Amino acid sequence: MDDITPLNLEDSPKLFGLRYDQLFTLLGTVLGAMQLYTYLNPIMFGTHDLRVYLCIFIGLIGPAYCLLTLNHSTNYWETLLNFYVGNRIFVPGPDPNPQRFLLEEPLPDFTE
Repeated sequence: MDDITPLNLEDSPKLFGLRYDQLFTLLGTVLGAMQLYTYLNPIMFGTHDLRVYLCIFIGLIGPAYCLLTLNHSTNYWETLLNFYVGNRIFVPGPDPNPQRFLLEEPLPDFTE
């Protein structure tokens, strides 16, 4: 009997349930935060050490990135940001696709 199970041919391979860009960002920020904590001297603000809060913030950038790119790839977010932030000039002109609209469309006759 032939196996008719469909292949999972996603365009983004996953490891541990994360895409590779998410996994590298997560591991990079966590490792970077730990290394930064050991590299910095204590930054005292009153009785609190600020390097703990700084490294926790840096370490949480990775999971935040994973949540933001949960359903979309980074290319989607880059395109979205470029749409709102990038400068473009729209020059009016003829329609590049003249076949887009039906010119000789038969319209239905409605009777009451």
